Amino acid sequence: MKQQPTDKLNTNITGMLLSVIGLGLLAVYATIAFSARDAFWFLTSFDERPARVIIYHEGKRTEMQRGDPGFDPLAEAVRASLADGVARPSGIGLSPGSLDDAYNMYVTVEVFFDQPVKLHAAFNTDSPRQMLFPITGRHSGVPAVFLGVEGQYMADAPALKTIEPIRDALRAQGFLQ
Repeated sequence: MKQQPTDKLNTNITGMLLSVIGLGLLAVYATIAFSARDAFWFLTSFDERPARVIIYHEGKRTEMQRGDPGFDPLAEAVRASLADGVARPSGIGLSPGSLDDAYNMYVTVEVFFDQPVKLHAAFNTDSPRQMLFPITGRHSGVPAVFLGVEGQYMADAPALKTIEPIRDALRAQGFLQ
């Protein structure tokens, strides 16, 4: 009997499946990394501490910098909240009226960094130098952090997993009941 060319072929189903699955996972990773502009979008770490913190409460503005009393616990609370990671995009933004209310009517924490920082997420968070955390009032029901680039806050703020460390630090310093 004459041998056919296909008689010599060995099919490696396992290798083929692993290759297809590997390429599929690589495609998903690359798509998210490209759209988020962050090759490490899956990380939840955040090690930066702000250089300056402003607390808006009852129409007053309290500014703290490194070395000021109360700065270290609040800076660490901000770092801890950001290090817990991003849960999802919130879908909310700040209008000029909402920003004005955040500054004048509610308890709000605004932080500034010496250099642009990266908040890892599966969507683009740019490289902000300032962040705004609404603690009471409008948008405080979502643990959102509004990211600022060049003095302007971006829309679709990330919703963090928690901002409770910030709330606890504010309570300890008497800014929040």
